Amino acid sequence: MIGALAYLQLTTLKNALRARFLRLRQPKYFFAALVGVTYFYFFFFRPTMRSTNPLQGSVRAPLATVDWSGLLEPAGALLVFVAVALAWILPNSRAALVFTEAEIAFLFPAPVPRRTLVQFKLLKSQFGILFSSLVLTMISNRWTFLGGSLWVHAAGWWLIFSMYNLHLIGASFARTRLLDFGVDAGRRRIIAVSALAVLGVVTWFWMRRTVLAFSADDLSSVESLVNYFKAVLATPPLAWVLTPFKLVVRPFLAGNLTSFLSTLWPVLLLLVGHYFWVIRSDVAFEEASVVVSQKRAERVAAVRAGKWSSRLPAKKRREPFVLVANGIPSVAFLWKSLIAAGPLYYPKNWLILGVVLVSGVVWFGHQPAYRSFLVGAGIISGTVALYGLFFGPVLIRRGLGQMLERLDLLKSYPVRGWHVVLGELLCPMTILCAFEWVFLAVLSLAIGLSGTVSEVSPVVLATGTVSAAFLMVPLVGLLFALNFAGLLYFPAWFSSSPQHGAGIERFGQRLIFFAGYLVLLVAVLLPAVGLGAVPFLLVSLFSQYLALAIALGSITACAVLVGEFALVIWWLGRRFEQFDLSEEMPR
Repeated sequence: MIGALAYLQLTTLKNALRARFLRLRQPKYFFAALVGVTYFYFFFFRPTMRSTNPLQGSVRAPLATVDWSGLLEPAGALLVFVAVALAWILPNSRAALVFTEAEIAFLFPAPVPRRTLVQFKLLKSQFGILFSSLVLTMISNRWTFLGGSLWVHAAGWWLIFSMYNLHLIGASFARTRLLDFGVDAGRRRIIAVSALAVLGVVTWFWMRRTVLAFSADDLSSVESLVNYFKAVLATPPLAWVLTPFKLVVRPFLAGNLTSFLSTLWPVLLLLVGHYFWVIRSDVAFEEASVVVSQKRAERVAAVRAGKWSSRLPAKKRREPFVLVANGIPSVAFLWKSLIAAGPLYYPKNWLILGVVLVSGVVWFGHQPAYRSFLVGAGIISGTVALYGLFFGPVLIRRGLGQMLERLDLLKSYPVRGWHVVLGELLCPMTILCAFEWVFLAVLSLAIGLSGTVSEVSPVVLATGTVSAAFLMVPLVGLLFALNFAGLLYFPAWFSSSPQHGAGIERFGQRLIFFAGYLVLLVAVLLPAVGLGAVPFLLVSLFSQYLALAIALGSITACAVLVGEFALVIWWLGRRFEQFDLSEEMPR
């Protein structure tokens, strides 16, 4: 029976690959796939081909002069430990192996032993594990501080994922047995969390006797910070608990083939032990698997019908603000979208988050011993804000694909096209602006309280922060509008219907769109930067009021961005009114 099931999986994989190759006959898929392959070649495969002999290991220099050898293994073991602990704490349902509807219809009624079904599931999961191992190998092989070779990393990733997959299945079977014995999810979580709490308390008191408290000197260099975490992870009983998890990650960190083979046998013993644990666990999972399959089928059917949420909220959600009877229609779209997004994105919650983060920064700023932490907080806040500003609008592609399915409904509303476009953009604009303002406030306070830029006065810093906050609004709007323009002009690339599938051609489409997105973004920013620089330079050259120069320059740039945003909204509104989905996507 296993041979027949293996034949089924191999045939399914062959047909899926054949279908993807056949659709490359269409130019839009062919050129997108060509771009995706070129990207993978230059950024992943070409650097790998330049490396040393994979059987002898890499001779690449480590990151700077820091000795990472004593940190990578316990840090990786800690990550695996956390993932395993969450597998025992978070789930609250009975064991359920994910099968498709066809597999349930043909295999469950058939005279197939339960053990064979588990083996079929393990065999099927290997396709996803091998693909994930390949992708992460291409990425991790570029991290020079890991050392090792391409094949060692690939085998290491496969061992880690296979072990984790077996443990997840075994843990689900064990949780089901506990439920049968009367230990519900609440009691299990109390036991697991209590054990982790005891481990944390014991480690803390033990560490206080053997490891010095964390101080500002540990932030003086990367090497001192690494050495501190080495000492923490080497402290018993945490080091004892991490010992079996170190065995799992040790082959991945092997420097060469000989070292890999010497660290392989403990992992293989653990892997075989997990396999027999899963196979010999005679736990009923069929009923729960049927329920999971039905839920998946309902979600897929909802997606194909344009209903992207097959579940209703558990309770009625309150309004984010009071919607008046008469007003701008775009505000009604914002009101509706915020309710759909959930209370997590309401302005009150962002205000609470901002108050908490700002209070923490102010507290660190008034503690001389911890003031150096503000430098790291400022760097992290600035990085997060910059990343969110430029990549946040790109990440709404799935939301735009959802909107594409209900575009005919939006066109039936008795409102102007620009009202619909502005209304659909207001919700993501509000959320991203709130996100940016929070981290902008943290960045500004960290700069001011840390004293790293002592020549900047508090007035200049406050003026720059407020100016950046105002500039953020039209800039975020333009970033989202550019993505919306891509939806209206290239709807096929935004469709997220399951029948279109994914693949390297979809990745290439996103690369092409992102390149065009950056070009248009530069074209939009140039007029604002050029015109805003005029009053800034004039005031700063003929006076000493730098704060006034920043204010006038930002006001001018903001006015230009607002004008561009209004023009783009009007243009997209016209395009929206003329848009016909049946002509753009006839199938």
